[in-house]
Amino acid sequence: MVVLSLAAIFLLPNANGEQQAAPSGPGVIQAQIKAARVVGQVTVTRTQGAVVVLQNNDLLSPGDIVVTGKESSVVLVFSNGSTVSIGQDSRVSVDEFTQDPFAEDVKLSELKEEPTTSHTKLKLTYGELVGNVKKLNGASTFEVQTPVGAAGIRGTTFRLVYRPAGNGQAFFTLSTASGVVIFQGATGAPVSVPANQQVDIQVTVDPKTGAVQVQVNATGISDEAKQAITQDVQQAVQALGVTAFTALMNQANGNSPDQGQGQNQQQQQTTPGDGGTS
Repeated sequence: MVVLSLAAIFLLPNANGEQQAAPSGPGVIQAQIKAARVVGQVTVTRTQGAVVVLQNNDLLSPGDIVVTGKESSVVLVFSNGSTVSIGQDSRVSVDEFTQDPFAEDVKLSELKEEPTTSHTKLKLTYGELVGNVKKLNGASTFEVQTPVGAAGIRGTTFRLVYRPAGNGQAFFTLSTASGVVIFQGATGAPVSVPANQQVDIQVTVDPKTGAVQVQVNATGISDEAKQAITQDVQQAVQALGVTAFTALMNQANGNSPDQGQGQNQQQQQTTPGDGGTS
């Protein structure tokens, strides 16, 4: 009875109506993203601006930007059990990753669902990624943004591609291997992309007039949903602007200022586990 009473007191809200923070220290895992299976040339731009070569077991933090070169890739392992494989010629930023602490005896490789509530937001500026997201808790979120829309994931295996072609065109593909992925445009209603379905979007922008043409091809999705996606993508690209859209194309094709600096300056080298390991 005494033990139960003490536990109840610990969980009670404080004087301001807030619950006390979860304990930290040995035996507790905090939110963590670790690099694994690094192949070829993969760099990360830290929040402080330093560009380093990514190695196996390096840790990533919110604000970091991962860039892969040709024939290069990396797998990001999240402490909620999810993994994201970034393909060659890709740029992905970690805009947000938070997770409630949990006991370290949980084996991430054996998880069927995440151990605690988490919030993940990634941005695919260009390139390709394949994700395997464990079943999320009701309050959790996992979102991947692109210049033409966002994909919301609840627990699934999915593939997301955004490739600007450099000639006024860009190609977007969202495919779902299992579960359901939600495509969310800038203003429209979310559209479900169920298992074994794929959405292909081609965007063409006239550099002189700024006119935006969108073509949507999809199976298992209604014509109404296709129309909603078309309108959302048009609005997203128009809001982005021709100049910004062109800049993204140049960046994807190796003409961006930051990539040029990375080629002309000697990159800082890291050792495996640099940045902290657990």
